Order: sequence, then C-alpha cells, then structure tokens
Amino acid sequence: MKVWETETEVGCAGEKFSYILDKRTGLFSQLHYAGKAYLDRPMELNIWRAPTDNDMYLKKEWKRARYDHAYTRAYETVVCQTGESVIISSAASMLADTLQRMMDVQMTWRIDHSGGICADFLVKRNMEFPVLPRFDIRLFLKKEFDDVLYYGMGPWESYADKHRAASHGMYRAKVMDLHEPYIRPQENGSHMDCDYVLLSDGRFVFGASSSHPFSFNGSIYTQEELEQKAHDYELEASGSTVLCLDYAQNGIGSNSCGPELSEQYQFGSELFLFSVKLGCYEKMLDEKLLKNVNI
Repeated sequence: MKVWETETEVGCAGEKFSYILDKRTGLFSQLHYAGKAYLDRPMELNIWRAPTDNDMYLKKEWKRARYDHAYTRAYETVVCQTGESVIISSAASMLADTLQRMMDVQMTWRIDHSGGICADFLVKRNMEFPVLPRFDIRLFLKKEFDDVLYYGMGPWESYADKHRAASHGMYRAKVMDLHEPYIRPQENGSHMDCDYVLLSDGRFVFGASSSHPFSFNGSIYTQEELEQKAHDYELEASGSTVLCLDYAQNGIGSNSCGPELSEQYQFGSELFLFSVKLGCYEKMLDEKLLKNVNI
C-alpha cells in the first residue's frame, strides 16, 4: 500500500482503493473503490438525533449541553505502516463552542491490503453532561446506494425499549422505505441488534459489520431536516443516503405523557468501546442469499 501525509490529510491507496483521512477530525473525508466515489460528505461522529415527542423534556437538557452543535476535533494523528496493514490513530474529543469537552475519543483505523477497514472508538464521557441521545458514525453515501440488506431486527423500526413488533432475521428494503412517516418528523427507522448491513447501488456495495450487535439507520433525510420541519409532507430529501451506524441510542420511552425513561434504557455509560468493520466492494449482492431475505 502507498501512504502519504500532508499537514491536514493522510492518504492510503491500494490496488483498487484510495482513502483520505482528515487529520483535523480523525475521520475519512473520501472513500474511493474501483474508481467509484462512495461519500458525498466527510464522515462524522454524531451524538444528536431529531428529538422524538417523548424527548420533549429531555431535549431541553440536551440543547443546554449543546449536543445539537457537537463536532469532532482531533489533536494528534499518528500513522504506522506494517506488512499487513496501515494503522491510523487519533486522539480526539467531541465538543461544542463555548463548552468544555463532552467526551474524549481515541480512534484507531486499521486498513488492510484489500481496502477493508477495522475501526475502534474508545470513548470516555464527561459525566457532568446529561445522558447521550446516541453515539454513531454518520456517513453520507451517494444517493444511488439505496438497496439495503441487513441481518438484525426488522422489518419494523426497533430501539432498546421498543422492539416487540420486530423479529431477528435477514431483511431487504429500499432506503426510502425505512422511513417511518410520523406526522411530526422525528427520530425514526432504527434497526437494532444487527450483525451487518450492506448498501448497494446494483454494482458497488458498502458494508458494515461488528461482533458486537449494533444499530443502523438509513434515510434520505438528515436529522437536521427531521428536526426543522413541522410536518412529514414538508420534508426534503438530502440528496444522499444518510447512514448512521450506532453503538447505542437512548431509549424512546413515554415521557410526553408518562414517566421518565427507565434507567436501564438510558444511554448513560461513562466508558465504552465501539468496534466496527467497514468495507467497499465491487459486486452484486449474492442472488442466492437474497432468496432467503424477508421482504
């Protein structure tokens, strides 16, 4: 593999792939595979969600903490090349202007010769801040990546405290069909307990998997759009396939008219590790596999 550095970027390229990581965030800004650009925008670490009706009281605490303005800042990035892989490590934090750090994040990316990426995010929260809405990697894939295959809870949306209607299995759907059309737009469409998720444009595939079950959300809308609009029919598509790979989300609860969310469903962990594998591929989804997909 070829590796190069500038003041602001780390580049890594193999026979079929070329990736660019932004040293200012510790996250990838470009993913190219077999000549195909996968991203419309740089990756993000994300802790915000479009507040639900049941977040009506909690969202006041979240906004005081400026979770809706959080961004990632990397302070140091170190690159190490071995015979097997390229390892990029960044010491970073999530914060918002005028506030102290919300959390420290140690990010490690391992890129192998085929372009496979193993990512580890070791997170230590500042416990002066309230429980988190979520923690995820947010990707803005090209909009043509609209065919989704996943192994997890489906076909209906599922959250830590809201998944009795879903069952564990393999499912396939179009991204636009993963959206739940609540009259008031809000967080929706998550699928928990996933082993993997694949998004395809018919030729190229982007995949994510983990040995620790994760949640994902695929949408044509951004969380900012969901929060800003008062009615579902007012929503405007982002022009990208917005993919959130969640370590966890705060539960949904019933606090719009009932008690506060039970502590067992709150995302209040102080220290956690999110490990996920990412990959870009150039092939159709296996047709034999798709015959067993629940639609």
